[in-house]
Amino acid sequence: MANEDERYRTTSQYRLWSFAPSHLRDLRVQTNALAQQIIRPRLPPDPEPEFLTADEEMQLVKFFTVELIRAAQFCELPTEIRSTAAIIMRRFYVTNSVMTYPPTDMLKTSLFFGCKAESFYMRSTKLAEKFPNTTSEQILAGEFLLCQGIRFAFDVKHPFRALEGAVLELRRRLPAEEGRVNRAHAKAREVLKYSPLVTDAYFHYTPSQIMFASLLMVDEGLVDLLIPGRPTGVEGDAARVTGAHTDVKEKIMETIRACRTMLEEEPPERMTDYWGTPEIVKSMKPLRKKLQRCRDPDRADLVALQRTKREAALKKEDDDEEREAKKRKVEAADDIFGGPLG
Repeated sequence: MANEDERYRTTSQYRLWSFAPSHLRDLRVQTNALAQQIIRPRLPPDPEPEFLTADEEMQLVKFFTVELIRAAQFCELPTEIRSTAAIIMRRFYVTNSVMTYPPTDMLKTSLFFGCKAESFYMRSTKLAEKFPNTTSEQILAGEFLLCQGIRFAFDVKHPFRALEGAVLELRRRLPAEEGRVNRAHAKAREVLKYSPLVTDAYFHYTPSQIMFASLLMVDEGLVDLLIPGRPTGVEGDAARVTGAHTDVKEKIMETIRACRTMLEEEPPERMTDYWGTPEIVKSMKPLRKKLQRCRDPDRADLVALQRTKREAALKKEDDDEEREAKKRKVEAADDIFGGPLG
């Protein structure tokens, strides 16, 4: 029977959206360079446009991820939908630039698609009503672009279920410390609802590793209980076996500690203490102004872009039908017995 790790390695999340840190960094640099190459001829040459760097793009993606979480809370969407929408948008901007497709629009599209991915029915018109100056057409305009950008990988595996399983096991093992377990449960869940969504944790670690990292942040002793090392007083062959287990545990813990370090870059309180302050909003203004000056003018309006594509597709269909009619006419003219009767 396959274990949890083996099952996870068959998912699209692992196969398509798991990267080594250097690989992810290279992808973002390539995306940024390609966007500049495509957009440069579309902007006035004088003055030469100043483009966002790959690092500046990542700052904006993080900012808009926080805005997405805040918008999802305002819309009273469940935690799993917020999380799926955030990860879908972050996936999209790995191989697409914020200079190419406007994040203010893709944020709303990601929220709507997150509802679909989690089988939570919400009409696009109802979601549009939640935002000022937003129509259903604007939300839907970027949907197929989003699907292409995430390579049609709609399933997102989250660490929430792993946390619930860990908590059940802790309650079984520590019946006299229910208060401690409950406090750790609540704090770890708050971490999972924010920290891995605004960092690259989902790209580098499995859901169970992210769960353990969140528990490590709030109560390290509980993690030691769930991942035991070599027991004391063991000798001989048993000692060699348990020693091997200890080596495995240390490798596991090394990974979990690295994940914790990443999560600690964005602890839950930063949502309000940092990203929610007037100072950070003010500090992001120069980057957003820079984005306005260097964005792709042909893709700034997704609704207009979709209309143009539809018109081009209809024109192609009309042209194909016209060519087919001419072909039938020529074939009929070449038939010595004439065309078919009736």
